[in-house]
Amino acid sequence: MTPPRGSILDFIQVRDHNEVRIFNLSRPKANALNGQMVEELSAAVRDAGADDAVQAVVVASLQPGFFSAGFDVNEVFSYDPPAMRAFFLRFVDVYESLLRLPKPIIGALTGHTVAGGAFLALAFDMRVMAAGDYAFAVNEINFGAIVPSSVRRLLVDTIGPRHATRMILTGDAVKPKRALEIGLVDEVVAETDVFAAALRLGHELAAKPRGAFGFSKLALHEDRGHLLEAHGRGSLDEFLDQWFSPECAQLRRSLTESFKRR
Repeated sequence: MTPPRGSILDFIQVRDHNEVRIFNLSRPKANALNGQMVEELSAAVRDAGADDAVQAVVVASLQPGFFSAGFDVNEVFSYDPPAMRAFFLRFVDVYESLLRLPKPIIGALTGHTVAGGAFLALAFDMRVMAAGDYAFAVNEINFGAIVPSSVRRLLVDTIGPRHATRMILTGDAVKPKRALEIGLVDEVVAETDVFAAALRLGHELAAKPRGAFGFSKLALHEDRGHLLEAHGRGSLDEFLDQWFSPECAQLRRSLTESFKRR
């Protein structure tokens, strides 16, 4: 599944603005990540990496009020252990492909950025967030899950141990103004200006020498242990063991039932 330029997949629209490739996430109504959307993201990132004409990537959303609400409650929360392991491995592959992409990636966060959506956003090189009553949250603890080790380390290195500890242990939402103050995002602008600001940053970083940028980006992630290889496959097991623990299973069932009642 390799999307050509200007293509529309089921859940991602791909187009170019000169040297900047744009991914518009477009899965109603909150860009909840399911198996198909993860596969489409994988194909889009792979294609952007292989296309020499693409010098930067902007990831945006076409769903009002949301960048991404995280994993799809109705689909992903129902996976049995083998299916969940396969899905999560694929998600980790996409997450790491963003970290390894030797080109700048800018996130245009025009709404709530939560759980798995926050994991994706943390893998971007820079983030622009909309001002307003929006949340950036790693709220896994609220439904009995844990933040994977590589994401924990990336969050600590992004905002420092004190702020990362609070985000992970409380699951509380960080509002845009506070996100800017602690370094979780790079800019906060009016919602209508988010995409333009992200595109500007994409063009600015696209002008950097590609070889030096790509080497430096990967080296920083390797030096800080942000990639799975620094932790081994055991880090996947710790996530999955907790995911299928009685505690998490009960909380996930409750969350799924509450979504069905809406």
